[in-house]
Amino acid sequence: MKKISLFMLVGFLALVIAACGNSNEDNGAKKDEKLEAIDAKLDVPEKGEKGEPVSLSTKVTKGDENVDDAGEVKYEIWKNGHKDESEMIEAKHEKGGLYKAEKTFQEDGLYTVQVHVTARDMHTMPKTEIAIGEVGAGEHEEAGEDHHHGDHESTVSIHLMKPDSITAGEEAEMKVHVENKEAALEDARVRFEIYQDGQEKHEWVDLTPDEAGKYSGSYTFPEKGSYNVQVHVTKGEEIHEHSMETVDVQ
Repeated sequence: MKKISLFMLVGFLALVIAACGNSNEDNGAKKDEKLEAIDAKLDVPEKGEKGEPVSLSTKVTKGDENVDDAGEVKYEIWKNGHKDESEMIEAKHEKGGLYKAEKTFQEDGLYTVQVHVTARDMHTMPKTEIAIGEVGAGEHEEAGEDHHHGDHESTVSIHLMKPDSITAGEEAEMKVHVENKEAALEDARVRFEIYQDGQEKHEWVDLTPDEAGKYSGSYTFPEKGSYNVQVHVTKGEEIHEHSMETVDVQ
């Protein structure tokens, strides 16, 4: 009996050790999979014509997998020198991780197109330029200076991540992702300035740093309506940027 019991005990321990080994391997594989970053390949023509639609597309992948379930894909477009007047366009998923939108430019000039992609708890925002119609030599020179000397248009990107729906009287959690020169901007002061058109009093909310380049905060909107949420980012004397977005509260 003792020999049989000892044999059974040894066998049981062997099974437990093997199970633990498999569990650790599975956890390691899952961890490696989670750490793999998403990739967004932005495809925009180099040139376009005023008054004619231009196709914008982005292929989103994670390793060899097409990402069909991105939480958000938006194109931010502005004429160089006018970042404060940027426009956001929602992209639609077609198939195989391809997200598309169209934009008709009303003026000649050099424009920046930046795609904001949020998927699998990660965020990326590559950008490129497109020349519409006749572009003066001065505009090309200014663009070149922006890329080499770090003008705010080409170095700092601010992206607000908010819930799909916000209800008046309920706390809304929001995050901001900030990059400088295509790298996460850490140790910055990030604040919300929240107000409605015609409202004299503006509410200010300080955000808390999370992981690299991400800041989080919350705000309870008092009533239904459309609110302006302006994100202010400052760091030392060199960086003082802001970005505006409209939020609809139900």
